[in-house]
Amino acid sequence: MSAPKRPSSLPGVGTPEKAVPTAEVRVVVEDEWPALKQVRLAALQDTPEAYWDSYAEVAAWPDERWRLWAASGAAVIAWVGEKPSGIAAGIIHDDEHHMISMWLAPDARGHGLAEALVHGVADWARRDGATVLTLWVVDGNESGRRLYERLGFEPTGDVQPFPEGDPRTESKMALRLT
Repeated sequence: MSAPKRPSSLPGVGTPEKAVPTAEVRVVVEDEWPALKQVRLAALQDTPEAYWDSYAEVAAWPDERWRLWAASGAAVIAWVGEKPSGIAAGIIHDDEHHMISMWLAPDARGHGLAEALVHGVADWARRDGATVLTLWVVDGNESGRRLYERLGFEPTGDVQPFPEGDPRTESKMALRLT
């Protein structure tokens, strides 16, 4: 019989076999806009099929747009050591609080950071007075769907197509915040 796995010295950040040196998730502040840009562009390079925006479009954003996004308090970054390694953000669209841009670098996955990113966006929505947080998950992204269901999101039944002839669809999920 093998020894039970011990928790990491950093709660919620993996087992000793898969521990990361230091990791945290925190709300982005204005002077961290370069890190926000870096991690968003990394997401678009790693999994371009997961997003409506292209790398080229987002890379062309002026620095002021990044500063404003960073200053909004609606974006969170997962840091592994000094490296921005994950992102999630919130927007308000059609009077609903939505989570967007969810991504973790491959080497940051499996450490509980995805859950922390979702909680960070949910905290933003609560601070803003929301009672529900919604998101769209690409149909077929079963690992993403399982994560969201584990955290309490439920399917709403709404489905939408991807833009410009992409045959895939996304399904809307919602989390009650109260």
